[in-house]
Amino acid sequence: MPLFDLQPFGLSEGESEIYVALLTFGSQNAMQLAKRTGRHRTHIYDTLEKLKEKGLVSESIIDNKRAFVPADPQNLLDHLKEKQEKAEAIVPQLRELAKISATTVKVETYKGKSGLITVLRDILKEKKDYVGFGEGTRFDKVLLVFFSQFRLESRRLGIHLKLILKQGAKIAQREGLTVRYLDVVSPSTTFVYGDKVAVIIWEPEPTAIRITDKQTAESYRNYFTLLWEMAES
Repeated sequence: MPLFDLQPFGLSEGESEIYVALLTFGSQNAMQLAKRTGRHRTHIYDTLEKLKEKGLVSESIIDNKRAFVPADPQNLLDHLKEKQEKAEAIVPQLRELAKISATTVKVETYKGKSGLITVLRDILKEKKDYVGFGEGTRFDKVLLVFFSQFRLESRRLGIHLKLILKQGAKIAQREGLTVRYLDVVSPSTTFVYGDKVAVIIWEPEPTAIRITDKQTAESYRNYFTLLWEMAES
């Protein structure tokens, strides 16, 4: 029997083998197909039903026995076209799902010093100016060497930071940093960069919560602008 694998065209291995057998030898009953394919008769009947559903097999009575007749292979092409049409019909709905997924807010949590480093590296990767408010004096103490490297790389990339601190907070002035002060600010640290917001909680251990969402970032940026106008140089 010629070996044709029709699996790439939407048939299972069994469907392919039985349909090719029918095309090769003509009408066959289940027993004959079982002998030619080596498959159990129960499997033969189940597979023939699936082929009938696909319009590739029909039934007839030959010598008072139930026989199965292969349909024109053109029907295989018609079956594929039907599948394609169904796929094309559902594609717009799938794209809508993709849009929903793309607009879903992504929230990630990072623990410890490595979490702080992850956020700072992400700011460098963004390569854009950013804003922040809250506790801003603990990075030097917690990250030591890395934070010095971060400041140098920020300067090299031309990244500027506008930062709002609590009145009386001590922070070293440096190029690319503009600071204003308020009487009351959060004990956490919030950075807004690109489409991301990073909130750093310092106690009991440093924990960074990073939110990726354009609308959320824009809301925080607008809130920062309001605070910036109220703050003092």
